[in-house]
Amino acid sequence: MQNRLPDSATTSSVGDSSEDLLMAEADRLRALPAFPGAVREYTVGLARFREAPRLINKLTSYDARFRVNGYLLYLHADQERFGPDGGATYGRLFELCTRRNEVSPRALKTTLAMLKLTGFIQTVRSDADRRLRYYRPTARMFGFVEQWLTYAVNALDALLPEGQRARMLRDDPTFVQRFLVSGGRDHSTGEPPADRMPEFISFFGSREGAATVIISAMLADIDRTPLPSRAQIAKRFGLSKTQVASIIEDGTRLGFFALDGTAVPAATPHLRDSYARWISIELAFYARHMQQAS
Repeated sequence: MQNRLPDSATTSSVGDSSEDLLMAEADRLRALPAFPGAVREYTVGLARFREAPRLINKLTSYDARFRVNGYLLYLHADQERFGPDGGATYGRLFELCTRRNEVSPRALKTTLAMLKLTGFIQTVRSDADRRLRYYRPTARMFGFVEQWLTYAVNALDALLPEGQRARMLRDDPTFVQRFLVSGGRDHSTGEPPADRMPEFISFFGSREGAATVIISAMLADIDRTPLPSRAQIAKRFGLSKTQVASIIEDGTRLGFFALDGTAVPAATPHLRDSYARWISIELAFYARHMQQAS
């Protein structure tokens, strides 16, 4: 941590104009009076999303694995660019994941194996060229996608109700594909949102279980309620008590948690600020790519 720029410094010097616009929109959203309510909506939904069975939860517990999911969904959805079979081949996934060192080859293979094991994808051969094999998301994976997008659209509707994004998710049959294509193209060619806050994401998104402990701490902080015990957090999110205790210890060292006299952690101002910044960037990215059909 001592060798990193703080996330506030990282987000203040941006070279690409589209990224300038994203950060400006995130700042605008964070300044809206409704933003605290949107943060709570997002946090409650994210907690429910992370309550999935343990094996499925592992698909989202690391930023790298989530990126594999996202790139696979994008490649499959972008039929305009790749044709009716989509473009979700191993070669294209490998290229997207490794060209900026976002995902290691080992993490890519592990995630694909988990996606197959959970029934989220199947492998099919191309009708045009039987030598080609494509990864195809199943109905189960699209159910997972709908659950993921639900907490995002609900938070955006709390913040920007005129967008009616929950209605689009519910009623517009091409909404998910449009989002996956637009967001996927942006993510694969621009700077990914997670890379805008490396200090926070190195803990929140790169340490198994850290996100769920932070979510629990932030929800208790927002609602001004006692934080669930280490055992309760572990049971809810499929972790061990040892994992939760270790995450709290490391988060305290990084300045995200403060312990009271009985070693109960609470969110620090540093965590509140980092978490709010992260959600504002996420929501700005979602809002950019969740638009009405043209």
